[in-house]
Amino acid sequence: MIGSYVIISVLSLVVGCVMLFAPSAWLSIMVVLLGVAAIANGGFNLLSLYKIVADPAFRKVVIVRGIVSIAVGLAAILLPLTVAGIVWYTMVYMLAGYLIVAVIMELYAVYRLQKFNVSARPYYGEIIGSVILAIVLFILPGQIGLTLIRVLGALLAVSGIGIFIWQWKFRQ
Repeated sequence: MIGSYVIISVLSLVVGCVMLFAPSAWLSIMVVLLGVAAIANGGFNLLSLYKIVADPAFRKVVIVRGIVSIAVGLAAILLPLTVAGIVWYTMVYMLAGYLIVAVIMELYAVYRLQKFNVSARPYYGEIIGSVILAIVLFILPGQIGLTLIRVLGALLAVSGIGIFIWQWKFRQ
């Protein structure tokens, strides 16, 4: 049991260091792995699910889903950073847009609360935080992603070291 924790700690440390010092390489690896999974899923859909039901509508859906899955997987394998960048920027801008809409809705909620003499003080921090985060996401969408990968890598590396020290200190 102790050996497995040592393996997990070393693996966490290695993966965390790769994420911390080479976030673009880590991102490429993860996108390629997801691409392989998408191709496998598409192949499974075409080879296995297709045979389950003889319904033509079901089969069309399964064929389309399988082909799209294989195409996305191939794109992820052939162009990992491009695919990751497109997905990342789309997600970041959608999140920033959501935050702006949420702020507008929150301002309206605060207005309504004040109209009924209910304290809206707890909402002010959320509004300010959402505006700041939306601005940061609109201005620095790419840097946020690499920074996030580095922070998660540092946390993973530190937890790997912690697990190793814990196992070393309390070994039996």
